[in-house]
Amino acid sequence: MIGLFGSNGLVGSHIDFADFKFDKKSCDLHDLDKITKCISENNINTIINCAAYQRNHKTMSENQADHFHQNTSINLNVYKAGELCKVKKIISVSSINAIQGVGVVVEKYLWKNNPSDFCYAESHKNRVLHILSKLYTEQYGIKCITPMLSNTYGLNVEKKDNGVIPILICKFIDSIKNKTNIELKGNGRSSRNFIYGKDVNKILNLLSLDDFSYTEPFIVSSNESASVREIVEIMVDHFNYKGKINWDTKGYTSDTKLCSNDLFRSHFPSFKFTRLEDGIKETIDYFVEKYNV
Repeated sequence: MIGLFGSNGLVGSHIDFADFKFDKKSCDLHDLDKITKCISENNINTIINCAAYQRNHKTMSENQADHFHQNTSINLNVYKAGELCKVKKIISVSSINAIQGVGVVVEKYLWKNNPSDFCYAESHKNRVLHILSKLYTEQYGIKCITPMLSNTYGLNVEKKDNGVIPILICKFIDSIKNKTNIELKGNGRSSRNFIYGKDVNKILNLLSLDDFSYTEPFIVSSNESASVREIVEIMVDHFNYKGKINWDTKGYTSDTKLCSNDLFRSHFPSFKFTRLEDGIKETIDYFVEKYNV
């Protein structure tokens, strides 16, 4: 049986293969006894751990101690509960976004550089996941996997500040509804890799069923990268947007951060990722329907 923790988040809400789904109301991850009960009563032998406290850039940077404490606390409990219930596999979703790197980030150099001050807590929260996976694999024989996702986007987003693509979509929607200009910070030249939530669902399903032997952190991302300007152009086209877009470039420089998916491809060479343009358009259609544009 497969149990999902964090079922209401961006990643968790896309998962359709779990036998049991838990959110923070149905299973408080700060309560070790509660987690153990959820696992044991449902005979769960594989955990998909997508639970995390997500904050926007500003809130996270201003509350880093709380951010680290809350996320580390729930992850410590999930692994301990898994060990107490003798689960066979724990898949914990991590992120590549807070990892400081130069050029293209690869697994070998994940911890080569210290993270920027504003994402110090987020980066080390992810590193704790990797440490837990390594230790629980070595001591208890649990197969622990920590896929590190690039910028994830998709449907079922409850917060407008949950990633660059939802933020931009909501700016277009607000502009259309209110007949205002779109104001964007930066020059739009920063580039990132992206991955669609539906693709993440397929990949996590593969990892839950496959005899995947790699227990070190590995990057999960499509080969496609795009700048903010390129994403905006896709949205202009799909919205048939006729308004004005203003770029505030004062004090901003390009901040390109790309990652390699070579390791993932070596294990799953035939996996087909959703084209970025197709995924963005499907996400736009979801938002348009949701906000009645």
